Amino acid sequence: MKKVILDIYNSLQDIAWNFGSQGVNGECCGNLSLVEFMALKNIYENSQCSIQEIGRGLNFTKSGATRIIDRLEKKGYIIRERSLVDGRICCVTVTAQGTDVISNVVEQNTLYLDDVLKDLEPQRVVQIKDVLEILLSSVRQHESTLSRTL
Repeated sequence: MKKVILDIYNSLQDIAWNFGSQGVNGECCGNLSLVEFMALKNIYENSQCSIQEIGRGLNFTKSGATRIIDRLEKKGYIIRERSLVDGRICCVTVTAQGTDVISNVVEQNTLYLDDVLKDLEPQRVVQIKDVLEILLSSVRQHESTLSRTL
């Protein structure tokens, strides 16, 4: 079983490399690092989120998330606003420019993946999706369990 786990781990690293910072055709996310892209995607999917929520979503400290937010703001992809509900909370929103970046990166990567998987039977592609969802769910559940014990 140890060999199978090692093989899974190595495959995940290779997948991360091919879709990460090195990415499709030598770039992941335009002028974004993978962590910046993941933060921007998180903000895009959860509009009006706080820096603390972004940090939790990325498993970063608030100060680590703040540094990422600073870089995204400098690039013009997000803006900070005070919460209308609680003025002490700073919310982050994606700009039109940030939305364009997200859309372009997702489109580029999905087209690439579609091309890579085009020769597989449709049922096989669905199996890949299902297995990845199971793995991701297990990882998230494990992270949730760990954070409750800390």
